[in-house]
Amino acid sequence: MAKAIRRESVGSLILHRILDVGLNLVAIVLAYTMKEALAARGYREPTQPLTAGIIAHTFAAVAVIWLGVTSALETYRFKRRLFPEIVNLTAALILTIAFFNTYVYFTRLFVFPRLGMIFYAMAGTALLAGSRAIKESCRRALHRRGYLVKRAIIIGDGPVAERLARAFQTDHALGMHLVGFIREQDASGSGSRVPGSEAAQTLGGLVDLERVLDAHDVDEVIIALPGEQHARTMEIARRCHDRAVRLRVVPDVFEAVLVRATISEIDDIPLIGLRDPVISGPQSVAKRLFDIGVAAFLLVLCSPLFLIVPILIWLDSRGGIFFVQERAGENGQPFRMYKFRSMVEGAEEQLPALVDLSKLSEPAYKLKDDPRVTRLGRWLRRTSIDELPQLVNVLKGEMSMVGPRPEAIDVVSHYRPWHRKRLAVKPGITGPMQVAGRGELPLDERIRLELMYISHYSLLEDVKYLLKTIPAVCRGRGAY
Repeated sequence: MAKAIRRESVGSLILHRILDVGLNLVAIVLAYTMKEALAARGYREPTQPLTAGIIAHTFAAVAVIWLGVTSALETYRFKRRLFPEIVNLTAALILTIAFFNTYVYFTRLFVFPRLGMIFYAMAGTALLAGSRAIKESCRRALHRRGYLVKRAIIIGDGPVAERLARAFQTDHALGMHLVGFIREQDASGSGSRVPGSEAAQTLGGLVDLERVLDAHDVDEVIIALPGEQHARTMEIARRCHDRAVRLRVVPDVFEAVLVRATISEIDDIPLIGLRDPVISGPQSVAKRLFDIGVAAFLLVLCSPLFLIVPILIWLDSRGGIFFVQERAGENGQPFRMYKFRSMVEGAEEQLPALVDLSKLSEPAYKLKDDPRVTRLGRWLRRTSIDELPQLVNVLKGEMSMVGPRPEAIDVVSHYRPWHRKRLAVKPGITGPMQVAGRGELPLDERIRLELMYISHYSLLEDVKYLLKTIPAVCRGRGAY
C-alpha cells in the first residue's frame, strides 16, 4: 500500500505538469488569436506567419522553460492553499515569459510579437488560476460529502497536535478526517477530549497503537511528538510497518528554525553545519534593491494619501500628524520609526498605567481595546494606512519591505536569548506576523515564523508576503 501511495503521488505530479504545460500552450494560441484580431483592426507589429515549424518550436521552448522554472521554484513539491499556489504559479509564468522572450531575442529563429507576450501573460494567468480554483472547489465539494477522505490519527497531544487537529476540522480541502489522538504517554485510556479539538478524542496511549489502527481503519499516522520524544519515531514506524498506513512526522520546528543548515562531505562523511539565521551576501544586495524599488513605487502610488490622511488626522484630534518612536532595528540598533498618528497626543505617557511588562507572561503586548486610539486611528490601523510613512524608513535603509515586526526597545529588553535571533535582519513593514494573524499570535509562535522566514529566505518569499498582505489587511484579523 505504501508503494501504491507513492506511485499515485508521482502520477499526480506528472499529471499536474502535463496540464500546466498544456494550459501554457493554450495561452499562447489565445495570445496569437487576440493579436491577429487586433491586426485585423489595423494594429501592425513585426511578426511572421504561423507555420507548423514555428508552432512546434514555440511549444517545445515554452514546455522546457516552464518545467525548468517550476522545478527551480519547487512549484509541485509541496501542497499549498489556493492563494499561495496561484501566487507561485504566477511567479513561474512571469519567469517563463521572461526566459522565453530572452530565448526568442537571442536565437532569432522566429519573431514572437511583443503584444503577444502581454496577451500570453494575461491568458496564462487566467487559465492557471482558473484551473486551480476549479480543482480546489471540486476537491472541497467531494471532501465535504465524504469522498476521497483519509482517516488519520495524531500521535501526540501538545500544541502542534492541537493545531493540526484544528486544520483538519476546518479546512475541507485537506481531505483528512481526524479519528483521534494517541497520547505520548504509554498509559492506556480513551474517551477524553484534547484541548483545541472539537470532535476528536483520545483513543489511548502508545501501547494501544496497533489496536487503534485495526479498530478504526486508519489511512495515515501523523507523529507530532516534542523533540525529546523523537527517539520513539523509529519504534512507531516499525509497529506501523505491517499495516496499510502512511506515516508522516512533524519535525521539531522549535529547534529547526533557530539554525540554518548547510551540508558538505569530507571523504564521503556528511557534515551538517549550523549557523544563526541571517540574510547576507548577494541575497542582501538583491533584497536592498528590491526594497528601494518597491518603496519608491508605493510612495508615488500612495502620494494622494500623504495629502488626505494628515488633514483627516488634524480634523479628528489635536496633536501632530506623525507618531515617531524608537524601535529595535538590525542587530538591535535603535532607529526612529514613522507612522501616521492613530492615538491621542501623549499616548506614550499613558502606557505605564495600562501595561506593566514585568508582570506579563511574555514580553509583548497588544491592547485589543486601547483607550488611547482615536476614532480615525481605528480605521487607519484596520487598513494599515498608518504604516505608510515607514516607506521612508525603507528608503533610508532602516527597514525592509518584508521582515520581522519592528519591536519597541522596552519590549526587546525583556526578550529571552533565542528571541533576539530575530534581530539579525532589518525589521519589515510586513512579514510572517502580519500575514499570519498580526496581534493575535503569541510571541513564541510569531518569532518562530519570523526565524523560519529568515532561515529560508528568497526574493520570491518577499514577493509572496507582499501579495499575501493584501488579503490579510482586507480581513483585518488582529488589527487593534
